[in-house]
Amino acid sequence: MIDEEIKPLKEEPKINPLDKLYFSIFQFTAEVTEDIFISEYKGSTFRGGFGKSFYNMVCINPEEKDCHKCIINKNCSYHKIFNSSISEETSLKLNIATTAPRPYIIEPPATNQRKYVVGEQFTFSLILTGWAIEYLPYFIIVFERLGERYGIGSASEGHRGRFFIASVKCCGKIIYSNESRFLETNFPSKTIADLKTLNHAKRIRLNFLTPTRLEIQHERKILENSNDFTTFIIRLYNRLFSLQEIYCGNGSMNEYSHKQLETKAKEVKLIRSNLEWHDLERYTRPDKEDEKKKIVMKYGGFVGEVVFEGNIEPFFSIITLGEVLHVGKYYTFGLGKYEIL
Repeated sequence: MIDEEIKPLKEEPKINPLDKLYFSIFQFTAEVTEDIFISEYKGSTFRGGFGKSFYNMVCINPEEKDCHKCIINKNCSYHKIFNSSISEETSLKLNIATTAPRPYIIEPPATNQRKYVVGEQFTFSLILTGWAIEYLPYFIIVFERLGERYGIGSASEGHRGRFFIASVKCCGKIIYSNESRFLETNFPSKTIADLKTLNHAKRIRLNFLTPTRLEIQHERKILENSNDFTTFIIRLYNRLFSLQEIYCGNGSMNEYSHKQLETKAKEVKLIRSNLEWHDLERYTRPDKEDEKKKIVMKYGGFVGEVVFEGNIEPFFSIITLGEVLHVGKYYTFGLGKYEIL
C-alpha cells in the first residue's frame, strides 16, 4: 500500500504589514475676504462645498447625472477621487464593497469659532494617500474656486462668506502661495517609518477628538465592553489595508484576512471608557438637478477617552497610522480623528 501524499496544512494568513502605505499632509492657510458664518463642526461644510466646486470645475458631461454611467469616468479626476470603484475580484480580496475608500481627508479648523471676519485667517489640513497625492494641484484650485467664487457657511446678503488661499505648507515648508502662484512639487510623503510609534507599552489611552462611528449595529454601545478593542482594531486595519492596496500598490492585491488580527486583539481589554455620543447632522442634496430638494443626514459618533490594556505591541503601527488617517465612517469630513495620549 502506497502512502498518500501528505499535504501541508494551509498556513494561517498573517497580519500583512502597512509599510507600503504612504501619504502627505498639507496645511492650508486661508484669509477671509467677506465675513463667514459657519456651523460649529465645519468638516461637513468644507467637504460639501469642496465636492460641489470640484464637480463644477472638471465635469464636461453634466447631462449624465450618474458618474458611474458616464463614458469618460475612467479618465475623470472627479470620479477617481469621489466615486472610484474597484473590480469585483478586488472587492472580494479586500472584503469591502466595490466602491473604494476615499484617498483624502479634510480636517477643518479645530475650534468652536462660528464667525470669521474680513482679514482674519484660519487653517485646515488636507491628507492625501498614495497616487492621490498627484492630484494636489486640483485640490488647491478647487479650494481657491470654493473660497473666491462659491463661498462657505450661511448665506448673508445673497451669498456665502468668501476667502482666498494664502498659502499651502507641507512639513512646515511653503509649497504654494497666493503671491507666487507657483507650486513646489518636491515635497515628501510619509510612511509608518516616519511616525513616532509606541515603545513596548502594555497600556494605551486614546482620545477621540471628533465624532467616530464604526459602521456597526448598536453603535452607541461601542467601546463599553471589555472585548471592544477587537471591533475597533479590525475596522481600523481594514480601512488602512484597503488604502494601501488600492492607492499605494503596484496593481497586485494581497488578500485581506482579519483572523490572526482578531485572535491577537482578544488579548487586549478595555479597562476604562468615558465616551459620549455626539449627534451631528447636515443637509445633503440627493438630486443634482433640484437645488431645493434637500434631506437631513445624521452623522454623529462617539467622542472621549478610552484605555486599553494587554498585548498591544502587534498593533503599534496600526494605531499610530490611524492617528493620522482616522478611523470609521465620514472620515473625509474629518470625523474619526483620535490622538494617542
